[in-house]
Amino acid sequence: MKKSTLLSLTTISVLSSFALGSDLSERSRRDRIVVEALMRLEDADLGSNPKVQEAVKRYLASIQDDPSQIRVIRKLKISGMSDHLLDKAIQWGANSNSVQALDLALADEDAKSKLINQLHAKSPDERTLSLSRILSLSNRRDLLDLQSSLVESEEVNKAIRVEAALALSRNKGSHEKLIAIAKQDKLPSEAKVLVGASLRNSADASIKKAAEELFPLVKSTQSPLPPIEAMVRRTGDPQTGKGLYFGAATCSQCHMIGTEGKNVGPNLTEIGSKLSKDAMYVSILSPSAGISHNYEAFAVRTDEDEVITGLLVSDTPEGVTLRDAKGIERSIPRKNVQDFKKQEKSLMPENLQELLSEQGLIDLVEYMMTLRKI
Repeated sequence: MKKSTLLSLTTISVLSSFALGSDLSERSRRDRIVVEALMRLEDADLGSNPKVQEAVKRYLASIQDDPSQIRVIRKLKISGMSDHLLDKAIQWGANSNSVQALDLALADEDAKSKLINQLHAKSPDERTLSLSRILSLSNRRDLLDLQSSLVESEEVNKAIRVEAALALSRNKGSHEKLIAIAKQDKLPSEAKVLVGASLRNSADASIKKAAEELFPLVKSTQSPLPPIEAMVRRTGDPQTGKGLYFGAATCSQCHMIGTEGKNVGPNLTEIGSKLSKDAMYVSILSPSAGISHNYEAFAVRTDEDEVITGLLVSDTPEGVTLRDAKGIERSIPRKNVQDFKKQEKSLMPENLQELLSEQGLIDLVEYMMTLRKI
């Protein structure tokens, strides 16, 4: 047996005794000392020592949202933490800590298989949609291969396919694959506006030429927009953005911030805590790409051939009530309903960027990123 391994086993045995017999007031301090000692070991194997495992898990629970737990879980090879890591990734939002947590969670093949099944669900829940946004930021080869399969499958939910397309557009090695998918007409239309700018700016002449032919040019009031990745790196003026939010951008006509606005679309009071900056651009430039649960648009065709579109307020044996884009609720008696179905398109207009200059769009996003949970 290697000397370092023998030393580790001896240390873990000592730590096991140290973790015993402490009352609640002392246990937290001891758990921290146990973890600090383990992190200094070259080869700590906790598999055969449940008392030390419990001490480590209590420590992880005590630090709650601290991203340093990723390093502890990875170093000490703590098993059974995949769901915990995925929950933390969602809580932290789309950032580097979340990507590390997701990558570590998906090192467990069972957790990876479970997530793949969830991503293929026709109606994924909010947790799965959030994970798809984080997944799209990973550059792991196996996960990029997964993204390719998600984009190409017409059985996969559109929001998931759009996030997968964005993932491929962020990886230069996947651009050729993305072009091939587009040529086969397997790319969701909502994704084209989002990936087009990246591919049109490719240093590869063949990719650039194909992108110019395949993807529409998205413009603000004055000029074509740069790739989302380029806009994310720029900074804007939140105060100017606030003026645009309540003015030219018309956001307040459908969304609430605090007590201001109209209660049609999702409440944006804490939107800066829920979306990363690139996801914020996606939600503005292609609102139909990821419609939130409970905000899907429905259409009713009446017996008088009138079509009413809006958010579903109620669906009962007596009738259907929809809230339209102006916030007005319309109730249609069941006997007058000829057709009733969910729509693919969001109620939110898809050309809002045409109301703003490029800098105006950046200012608007900068303001919305300030809307955070207090």
